[in-house]
Amino acid sequence: MRRHQHTSLRLLLVLILATLAGCHNVDSQVIPKDAAPATHTKVVDAQQQDPLVKGCRWLWDQQAQDGGWHSQHYGLLKTGQAYTPFVLHTLLEIPESVFPRPAGAVERALQFIRMHTNKQGVLGISDPDVLEYPNYSTAYALLCFLKTDPTDPLVPRMAKYLEKQQYREDRGFLEDHPAHGGWGFGGSLPDGQPGHMDLAHTRRVLQALQAAGSLDHDTSQAAQRFLRLVQRHPKCQQAQPQLDPDHPHADAVAPYDGGFYFSPVVLAANKGRTELEVEQPYLRSYASATCDGLLSLLAVGAGPDDERAETAIRWLALHPRIDYPEGVPIDHPEPWGEAVHYYHLAVRAEANRAVQVKGDWGQEIRDHLAGLQKEDGHFINQTSPLMKEDDPLLATSLALIALEHSRQHGDQ
Repeated sequence: MRRHQHTSLRLLLVLILATLAGCHNVDSQVIPKDAAPATHTKVVDAQQQDPLVKGCRWLWDQQAQDGGWHSQHYGLLKTGQAYTPFVLHTLLEIPESVFPRPAGAVERALQFIRMHTNKQGVLGISDPDVLEYPNYSTAYALLCFLKTDPTDPLVPRMAKYLEKQQYREDRGFLEDHPAHGGWGFGGSLPDGQPGHMDLAHTRRVLQALQAAGSLDHDTSQAAQRFLRLVQRHPKCQQAQPQLDPDHPHADAVAPYDGGFYFSPVVLAANKGRTELEVEQPYLRSYASATCDGLLSLLAVGAGPDDERAETAIRWLALHPRIDYPEGVPIDHPEPWGEAVHYYHLAVRAEANRAVQVKGDWGQEIRDHLAGLQKEDGHFINQTSPLMKEDDPLLATSLALIALEHSRQHGDQ
């Protein structure tokens, strides 16, 4: 009996040890439970190192306690009236699935904008001694409210202000004036005096009015008249700026290549400079201005198959460089091409995506910017301060615009 009990105990012990050994062998063949979080951590780490994510984190971290973004480089931009709506709009364009917005940050920024906007809906003039680009500031503020709170009472006021800022007959600009139909810095100016005006400001206002549903027929027609001028379109009824009135062919028709130049009023602002060694001197087309022009055409309702848009798209296809705005002389004493490096990337990506340009341009932009980003996520143009891109708030915002349009192109 005892021998039988000992035998049974030995058999039971063998069975237990075998079972334990089998369990150990099974466990050794499956993925340990703590391996899954390690894999997940690698994915999360990769996402955190994405240039778009790093840039968003840095830009949100720069928001001040008052809700605004303030330049630490330029006194003109320290109040935050221009930067705040521009930076906020940049960040609002990036889905929260890419980067969640900090709690309360958007509302604080909107409240900052409200506090600095007057009763007429104008942002950028709260300091009577310094105008902070009121048309630019108000256009981006309008876009911010349209994305977050379209019923805000400031929306119709801002749209009305921007519409009234167009250079038209009621402001002393007849149809033969080179500024007619465009927009400039904004603010109060004597009738017939445009101050600084250009295609970039015109584009921003047109996009804001179009988004608000406030771009009426007369405003659109006047804008298209201006766009024909800066595209040197054959149907343009206005005279091109005379660069050399004494030239024997000063009245000859400027060539039409589909590209755009920047301003028919502030001639020195045209970064493509002038083509003088030809039969008739003219302002040259260049890439960033052509992107602005194409986006302006789309804002006034010209589709990609419109002849004006088609020729602009063709011009850009013939000048595809991402790293430099072609048409701007590389050997010019003032490095304008380097000065608009981030602006060109941003507007090129926006224009490419708007007309669904095919190819690997999105990946090319992402790779290019990944090599320029600083460790903490910001970007800066250390080559030239001419266009204020040495301010990381501006350079980083422009880089994020380029990255976001490139990302969406890749998702199409």
